[in-house]
Amino acid sequence: MNNEVVTENLVVLPLVTVMQGIQTSYGVVWALALLLGIFFVRGCLRLQGTTLTAPCLWALAAIVALACVPALDCYVEPAMPPINRSALQFAAVALTFCPIMAVLGAKRPQHRGWQWVVFSLWIVIVWPAAQAVILPQGLYVELFIAWKLFLAGLISIGLMNYLPTRFASAALLTALGQIVLLDDYLGNFANIDSQWTLAVGLGCFTCAAILASRPDLSAKSFLRDTAQRVLAEEQRQTIPDDKETGDLSPHCLASSTIQWRRFRDAFGAFWSLRILGQINQNAEVRKWPMRLHWSGFIIQESLPTDQQIAELEQQMATLLRRFM
Repeated sequence: MNNEVVTENLVVLPLVTVMQGIQTSYGVVWALALLLGIFFVRGCLRLQGTTLTAPCLWALAAIVALACVPALDCYVEPAMPPINRSALQFAAVALTFCPIMAVLGAKRPQHRGWQWVVFSLWIVIVWPAAQAVILPQGLYVELFIAWKLFLAGLISIGLMNYLPTRFASAALLTALGQIVLLDDYLGNFANIDSQWTLAVGLGCFTCAAILASRPDLSAKSFLRDTAQRVLAEEQRQTIPDDKETGDLSPHCLASSTIQWRRFRDAFGAFWSLRILGQINQNAEVRKWPMRLHWSGFIIQESLPTDQQIAELEQQMATLLRRFM
C-alpha cells in the first residue's frame, strides 16, 4: 500500500510541476504579447499615411498569432494533436518574416499590391507545416535542410537591412527572437525548453521594440552641434571651409541631412541605397558641390548656393513622397 502511494506521488508531482511551468510560460507569453500589441498599435497610428503602415500591421498580426497558440492549448477541447499544434506554431512564427518583406515593397504605388506578394511568401513558408498536417509522418513538423537554409536567408535579410542604421541593436534582437522561435524546427541547438520558446522569443521582440522606440538622440545632437557651429561662425563673421575641416553637412544642409537619416533608419539599407544613388547621380549631372553619404551630406568643393539647396530639397521631397 505504501509503495503504491509513493509511486503515485512520484508520478503526480512531476505532472503538477510541468503544468505549473506551462501555465507560467503562457502567462508570460500573453503579457509580452499585450505589451508588443500596444507598441505596434501606437506604431500603426503614428505611421498612418506612410507606406510603413502595412509592415506594422503584419507585425501586429504575427504577435496576435503567436499569442493565440497557447490560448488554443488552454481553451480548446479536445486537445490538439501534437502535429497540429506544431504546425500552428510554425505558421504563427512564419508571420514574423512578413514585416520585413513588406518593407522591401513599401513604395508607392505598388505598396498595396505588394502585400499579396508578402502573403504568397507566407504561404510558401508554411507549406511544410500544411503538408505535415495533411500527410502526417510524425509528431512534429520537420524541415529539410534546404528549407532551414531558406529560413536562415530570410532572417539575414531583415538583419542586413537594418544593421547599418540606428536600429541595429533592435534588428539583432529581432533576428535572435526569430531564431529562438524556430529552435524546435531547426534542431534545438539553442537548448531551450520547448514550453518557454514562445516566451523567450517574444521577450527578444519586446526588447527590440523598446530599443527601437527610443527617441532619436543623434538628430538632436546634430541640431545642437549645428547651432553651436552657426553661432561660432556669426561670432567670427567668417565662412568655414568645410572641405578642410571635414565637417559633415554645414548648417545650410542640416534639415536635409536629418530628413535623410530618418528615412534611412525607417526604411533600412535596401531603399536608402537606391535613394542615395539617385541623389548623387543627379548631383553629378547638375554639378552640385555636395554629395550624399550614408551619414549625411558632405560638401566637396565650394558651399552650395541657395538655388542648389532648393533644387536638392525639391528632389528629396519628390523621391521621399513615394514613401511618406
